[in-house]
Amino acid sequence: MRHQWTAFAVALGFTLTGHLRNRLAMAMIVFFIPTWIYLVRATALNKDITFSSSALDVEVVASMNRTIQVSSSLHAVTVIAGFMMLATFSARDMDLRLVLAGYPRLQLLVAKVVALLLVAALLTGYTLALLQLSWPLAQPGAVAAALAAAILAYGGLGIMAGFVLRSELEGFFVVVMATLIDVGMQSPVSNPAGDQPWLSLLPLYGPAQAALVASFTTTDSFACAALALRWFAATSVLALLTFCVRTRHYGRPITASSSPRRLRAD
Repeated sequence: MRHQWTAFAVALGFTLTGHLRNRLAMAMIVFFIPTWIYLVRATALNKDITFSSSALDVEVVASMNRTIQVSSSLHAVTVIAGFMMLATFSARDMDLRLVLAGYPRLQLLVAKVVALLLVAALLTGYTLALLQLSWPLAQPGAVAAALAAAILAYGGLGIMAGFVLRSELEGFFVVVMATLIDVGMQSPVSNPAGDQPWLSLLPLYGPAQAALVASFTTTDSFACAALALRWFAATSVLALLTFCVRTRHYGRPITASSSPRRLRAD
């Protein structure tokens, strides 16, 4: 048991160090999120709009400016989370070598998931503070839950893409396009109807509606935000299975049948 905890702690330390050394991701966190929120606040219209939440069955009247700020925040944190977790791809070869040398597979992947949880906590707190500086949210705690759920959903997608796809460019393209489509379909500004039944299949369905409702009303939305955790669980399990399949032959003892044949001299 002690050996397993040590293996997990070492893997977690290396994973977090890798995230901190990702200068582009750190720059996106420091500059991209507040810049995106400020630009929307400075340019978007301030007129009120009315939209319905199909998940929570409530009608919301809110400023278009603030509504777009919420949607933009969700877009920013999901892109960053997916991009950071794509570091799984760049570390994949090293992980394979570690497993070949006898390192436990489960600890490697669990360390990546725990690192995602820590990243989600930091990103959530930072983004929530920026939104609070823009205007007083009706339910800051519920908005934080929605942001965290969205980050976990797309962070899990990033981990899965790192193990499944062949290149980091493919993974980044998948994350960017998925967030663009998802946020666009969930935003009441770009999709005023928002009543298409297939929207509930998208990762941001729960968090987007929960964040929008919690930002302007007192309606309970925690259960709605938690819908995204299904995506987080599914992508994490798929990443684990993919990693296990790719390393299923590692560490097997050499048997007589697998040893090289000796040639007999006539």
